[in-house]
Amino acid sequence: MNTGQALLHRFYCKQSLARFSIKRVAAACLWLSSKLEESPRGLESVIRVFHRIECRRHGAPIRHLGDSSLEEVVTDLSRLERRVLKELGFVCHVEHPHKFIPSYLNVLDAPELMQAAWNLANDSMRTSLCVRFKTEVVACGVIYAAARRVGVPLPEDSPWWTLFDTDEAGIHEVCRVLARLYSLPSPQYISQFDTSSATLLRIS
Repeated sequence: MNTGQALLHRFYCKQSLARFSIKRVAAACLWLSSKLEESPRGLESVIRVFHRIECRRHGAPIRHLGDSSLEEVVTDLSRLERRVLKELGFVCHVEHPHKFIPSYLNVLDAPELMQAAWNLANDSMRTSLCVRFKTEVVACGVIYAAARRVGVPLPEDSPWWTLFDTDEAGIHEVCRVLARLYSLPSPQYISQFDTSSATLLRIS
């Protein structure tokens, strides 16, 4: 999931939401990430899951996707996956802040922050932090935010973040972005996709 979110952010750093439907790109990125993480899922399974989510979101009964409709979407998303790969220059390696959190907390002797920092790292994937900062900076940022939230003091007389090749400004920016995220109302989908230039079939 996190790998798919990172690929989605990278793609839209280069392309427009008006040109490519975010729902379709999300499905293509999730499918691609399942292969990158060596946990492959069939494209038809991904499409059916997205279809069910859309039906539930609109409060509609779950309709069966006919073979012809499913075949069209499979073809379109296969084409879109290739477009994502092209835009990324086939550079698909993704490193997540989750990888660093356990070792950083072990060094800081603060294991009680694990769950809070992990949750914040998950939420950080809803923002563009994964394409703006190095993974180490995001990891330190969520640890700092978790410590403030839980009330666990971290050493400041000798800046702990310097041990992890991170600067204070980056940590504060990560915290600012997360605070902004939590201040927003519940997200609502607003289509920015220009259907007049559509080349791919809608999933929903």
